[in-house]
Amino acid sequence: MAIRAVATDVDGTLAPGDRNIPLESIKAIRDLEAKGIAVILASGNIYPSLMGLRRYLGCSGAIICEGGGAVEYRGELRIIGSKDEALRALGRLKELFGDKIIEPWSNPYRFTDVAIERRIERCFIEEVLAEFPKVRLLDTGFYYHIIDRRANKGVGLRVAAEMMGLRLEEVAAIGDSENDVDMLKEAGFAAVVANAPPFMKEIADYVASLPNGQGFVEIAEFLMASCVR
Repeated sequence: MAIRAVATDVDGTLAPGDRNIPLESIKAIRDLEAKGIAVILASGNIYPSLMGLRRYLGCSGAIICEGGGAVEYRGELRIIGSKDEALRALGRLKELFGDKIIEPWSNPYRFTDVAIERRIERCFIEEVLAEFPKVRLLDTGFYYHIIDRRANKGVGLRVAAEMMGLRLEEVAAIGDSENDVDMLKEAGFAAVVANAPPFMKEIADYVASLPNGQGFVEIAEFLMASCVR
């Protein structure tokens, strides 16, 4: 393998449910960077949050935000899609479900999607979204995201690789949930942590024996021992 960058999901991959990134994971990121392997953060989270996280973790790669709706590298920000249809869908959901629709503080800072708390069964949300064909529902396990259909982490990874001057086969992707599938399929090497669902393990090139951040460390160590740059 000739891996020059690692794109990793954050919540559920780098960090467990409490969102505290283990120190061992941070060290693994620094070790990858020291070997010249750029770390790309790929998350459903917003641009400002990932900007700060990248700086403090010591990552040099692009950031893929909002599940692929926005990509930034070295000051250049590319927006994939639009938030307009998602806002219309959000308004319809509020009409139907009232105060059961709760938005997180981050929604005003989103470019291409809106998030809501997971307080209603997914099937009811999807039934309403059928009225809005330009958006889809993404369940990250933390929030429901109503996102432009043109955006996903696979598209985001393609844009990030182009901005960084990389070929996709030079990028490894690490994830744990359904919103990572498109990214795993685009990458030259796909890995999942142990807490990933069975269907994701079937498409992965490497399945960690450990969950969350511990699994990330295991995968990072495998890549550093195996990749030839």
